[in-house]
Amino acid sequence: MGLFFSLFGLLLLSGFMVWEMRFWVLMMMTFLSLKYLNVDVWGVLFSSYFYCDTMSGILIVLTLWISGLMLLASNYSVKFMKNKSFMFSFVVLVLCLVVILYFLCLHIMYFYIFFEISLIPTLVLIIGWGYQPERLQAGMYMMLYTITASLPLLVSLIMLSNVYSSFNMLLVYYLNCLNILYDVNILWFLGVMGAFLVKLPMFSVHLWLPKAHVEAPIAGSMILAGVLLKLGGYGVLRMLMVFFLNEMMFSKIFIIICLWGGVITAIVCVGQSDIKSLIAYSSVGHMGIMLAGVLSKFMWGWEGAVLMMVSHGFCSSGLFCLANLMYEKFKSRSLFLCGGMININSTMCMWWFLFCIANMGAPPYIGLVSEIMLFCSMYMYSFWLIIVVLLMVFLGGLYNLIMFVSSQHGSVMVFMNSSFVNVCSEYLLLFLHFYPMLFFIFNVGYLNKIFMF
Repeated sequence: MGLFFSLFGLLLLSGFMVWEMRFWVLMMMTFLSLKYLNVDVWGVLFSSYFYCDTMSGILIVLTLWISGLMLLASNYSVKFMKNKSFMFSFVVLVLCLVVILYFLCLHIMYFYIFFEISLIPTLVLIIGWGYQPERLQAGMYMMLYTITASLPLLVSLIMLSNVYSSFNMLLVYYLNCLNILYDVNILWFLGVMGAFLVKLPMFSVHLWLPKAHVEAPIAGSMILAGVLLKLGGYGVLRMLMVFFLNEMMFSKIFIIICLWGGVITAIVCVGQSDIKSLIAYSSVGHMGIMLAGVLSKFMWGWEGAVLMMVSHGFCSSGLFCLANLMYEKFKSRSLFLCGGMININSTMCMWWFLFCIANMGAPPYIGLVSEIMLFCSMYMYSFWLIIVVLLMVFLGGLYNLIMFVSSQHGSVMVFMNSSFVNVCSEYLLLFLHFYPMLFFIFNVGYLNKIFMF
């Protein structure tokens, strides 16, 4: 409970802290929460309402890390421009606290409540610090999509809890392990999965995500890509683990939709001109592969899904930071207007190259390991799926290369300032995204212990 009280105390004291102190406190709490990844302290938060296993622990570390980097990334647009910096940091801390409580909750109703509450600070970030007038429409899209799908989730969770006569997920899990199973029909399966599939988002219910990313500030894009999409993935994993949901017909349909949707969104990425929109559509493809691996019911698929969530959280957040740095310098995110950047700043070109190859799953990043595990699970599920997987790999490499070549090579536009330089905090921001993504590959064996409740 120390992590919870530390965050609550940070909220109370945030009015007396300078901006940099809030950032460093969040980063220090990230290192303190690494103890939850240790096998010796599983269940250290065990109580009637909170429980931390290793799947929760790794996502809590990701949440704290990305929340700290949100403050660092917004240093210019919020703090330097004096754009309600105290209120901004307060909203970021509230969102971080709510997401951590969601990952820790053992009680099904609190699990649902914190899942829904996370929408409010996200909406405040988009509407309060967004760039364009269309941010109101983007916020409405996000609320309508997620709230519409969450009412069936509430009804399904209440009905399932009444069937098991318990709201405690750990107890229900042990009952299922003892083969005290109940038939789960199609409507329950769709009701429980629907809200998480929208949050993930699965292809065909993803239209709110590119809209929200384009209109959100840099911190909103980072928390959306780095953490909030993982709420859906964590919910799917936790519900399948606790209730042993197994609707074979819909699992096959969802796998086909996810993989084919990944191909379609990759084709859409190839034709995009807005960098933020391109990165947002690539997130739909990555999360589609992750969901297909989960629904394949192979352990490699589940382990690869968790690893994909972690690698995508760092990589996608870092790409949004690079897009924001380009926007702050050139006041444009168009690939057609921001060419020739290698001639202006070769160091930033190196960072673009590193994150683009990480996004396509190249070695030595953990994205490579996660994609290999997920593709193998797809091959074991059905031989024919390997054709779609190969298409996704080819198109993934294509749109990442297009993004890199279009922004870095070519002639320099006349309106660009050829003398601009980056400050140290921007390089620190990119390095703190790059470092975990690169060095986590040394501890991939951690995944072997991740699905022991």
